[in-house]
Amino acid sequence: MAHALTTLSTTTSADDITKAAANFFNAFNATITAAKNASAGSGTTAASQSANRVIRDTKTALTSDPAAQAAMKKLGMSVQADGTLVHDAKKFAAALTSDPSGVRAALATIGKQVDSVATKELATDGTVSSAVTSLTQRSTSLAAQQKALKALEASMVAAQTKTASSQTASTSGQYASGLAAYQTGLTGF
Repeated sequence: MAHALTTLSTTTSADDITKAAANFFNAFNATITAAKNASAGSGTTAASQSANRVIRDTKTALTSDPAAQAAMKKLGMSVQADGTLVHDAKKFAAALTSDPSGVRAALATIGKQVDSVATKELATDGTVSSAVTSLTQRSTSLAAQQKALKALEASMVAAQTKTASSQTASTSGQYASGLAAYQTGLTGF
């Protein structure tokens, strides 16, 4: 979504510019929310740290660059403490009406900053890729453990069945011997 902000042209309608900005805004906040959820719900410290790094780097993309800060101010956008964006729709609409080329330029500046961070995070050696690799390894390990537990369970069930069969055969043999002795004893009377 961030890259789309860099492709707005002079022929892009005000409605399409507004939609592009809204799509970016929603995608940005969804990314921050997903990273927060991953950080809070992850089972490993490494995964939590990776998710926190995504939040920090994404937030920093907009707060550390003076050009991005000026662009956001022009559009009525700001970054909250938790990393999500808030915006003033009236200020955005007023800026778009009074200076459409300035709004396109401001959106392009913001888009370039976020796209650069997103590209870095999603790269093969980036934070997201590293976290996915770590989670895949953990998943593989858990699958192997689960398979071993199922095999152990099956062997325990087989052993219990064998023991129960052996006990039943022993009890049946004892019952038959006792019955035969009883019958022999009865015929002698």
